[in-house]
Amino acid sequence: MSIWMMTIAPNAWAICICILPSLFLPFFLAIIRASKVRLGQDYIETVTLFGNKKIYLKDVKKFGIFFAGRFTGLQVTSQTKIDHSDDDELLGHNIYLSTNHEFDLNTIRPMKHVRFPYRKDLYFRIKGMFEQAEPRPSTQQQL
Repeated sequence: MSIWMMTIAPNAWAICICILPSLFLPFFLAIIRASKVRLGQDYIETVTLFGNKKIYLKDVKKFGIFFAGRFTGLQVTSQTKIDHSDDDELLGHNIYLSTNHEFDLNTIRPMKHVRFPYRKDLYFRIKGMFEQAEPRPSTQQQL
C-alpha cells in the first residue's frame, strides 16, 4: 500500500499524512482488545491496558446503565427500556457500579466506580449476582 502511495503522490508530506494513521492502528486495537470485565463471587473487576479497578458487591449502592451523549449529557437508562431492547438499540451505553448513592460521573472526582460497555448478557449476570447477594429473610419462626 505504501509503495502504491509513493507512485501516486510523489510528495513526501502527502505520503506521511496517509501512512502515519495506519501505524497507530495496532496500538489502538491493542488497547481495545486488552479491556475485559471479570466477575468474581463477591466482586466485579475491569482490566485495561493501563490498570484495573475492582469493586466489591457489598460496597455497591448504585447500579445501572447510562448513556453519555455529546449534546444530551449524561442520561440514566430506565429498566423498562433495558428489558424491551436488544444490544443494537443500546449501542454506546455503559454499565456502571458506584459506591455512592447517586450516579456521580459528572463530578471532577467521582466516588469509587466501575464502568464498562453494555452487553445484555453481562448486565443480567450482574443483576443476578445482586439478587443472590441480598440477605434472605429467615423462614424459621421464633418462639
